[in-house]
Amino acid sequence: MKEAIILAHGAYPTHPYPLRILRTAKLLVCTDGAVNKLQDRDPDFIVGDLDSLTPALKEKFGSRLIRDTDRETNDLTKAVLFCYNKGIRKITILGATGLREDHTLGNVSLLGNYAIMMESVKMVTDHGVFTVFARGVPDNEGFIHVTIPCVPEEPVSFFALNPDMKLMAKGVRYPVEQVVFDAWWKATLNQCTGKKLELSFRNGPLLVYLTHPFAGPEARDIQAG
Repeated sequence: MKEAIILAHGAYPTHPYPLRILRTAKLLVCTDGAVNKLQDRDPDFIVGDLDSLTPALKEKFGSRLIRDTDRETNDLTKAVLFCYNKGIRKITILGATGLREDHTLGNVSLLGNYAIMMESVKMVTDHGVFTVFARGVPDNEGFIHVTIPCVPEEPVSFFALNPDMKLMAKGVRYPVEQVVFDAWWKATLNQCTGKKLELSFRNGPLLVYLTHPFAGPEARDIQAG
């Protein structure tokens, strides 16, 4: 299995798009707190220190429990590492935002670490999709090129997880070429002008956020190279 859906212990999805991803997941990995909220299906694996599981769930899913007591990583990272060690290189993360804001910020910032390990990393929320890029074949100037489908007037934000990142973008209303990424708000609240974004970056990772409902019922076709 090369792809997994990870359900974290944040706000449980309510938007049709993440709910569809959850419902149709071929491999579902839950953090131990998240499985308490899981509806209409069973997890394939439950990863974490397992202190949030009820005795009934521990008994029910005993053969699916993966105990990891490392105090230096949170349960979401434990789940990602579990997937990586099973040879999975494509993950979509649900339920990683909402509730506590410190957990939300921590989970979003960790996407850069995950992108270095994985070939494809997305975090889908009730409001949009975070996609993070760290891999790709650089050109002679060290830039990695990415093409992302979008919709005219769709809101888009760019985040640098490395303050030295350089970004060039075609298909956005406001130029980003001169942005100095010394704060997270830089290059946010932009807007698509056409049906695709053509991005070039170096010194990544690059985090791109596009809002719903433009994500539609199907996953986006994003290419890097």
